[in-house]
Amino acid sequence: MKRSRPQALPGVTYEMQTNCGKIYVTITTDHAGIPFETFVRFGKAGHCGAAIFDAMTKILSYALRSGMEPEEAVKALAGIGCSYGKKTCMNAVAEALRDVLDQVSSEKVVTKQARAS
Repeated sequence: MKRSRPQALPGVTYEMQTNCGKIYVTITTDHAGIPFETFVRFGKAGHCGAAIFDAMTKILSYALRSGMEPEEAVKALAGIGCSYGKKTCMNAVAEALRDVLDQVSSEKVVTKQARAS
């Protein structure tokens, strides 16, 4: 079941260089710091890739809000290549998601260590 979207969510935006040029990947998180939504904007709007990514991130956001494990999204998107090489937009989204998950994981470790002290 898809979780409803609160009025406001914290998030982070990554500026990333890809074979298609610069993109901006925004990932919002829920109250536990788990990825909730993704948005991608191209540095140059108006081309087919921007439309495809708008659709892809809507589906990915829906999946995350419906219980998909973010690690599964990383696994699904990482390593996708194209005719321009391996530094694709899909890999950039996977990299940004992985970074958010790494931050959540390291914060949990710090919190557990502080509680143990």
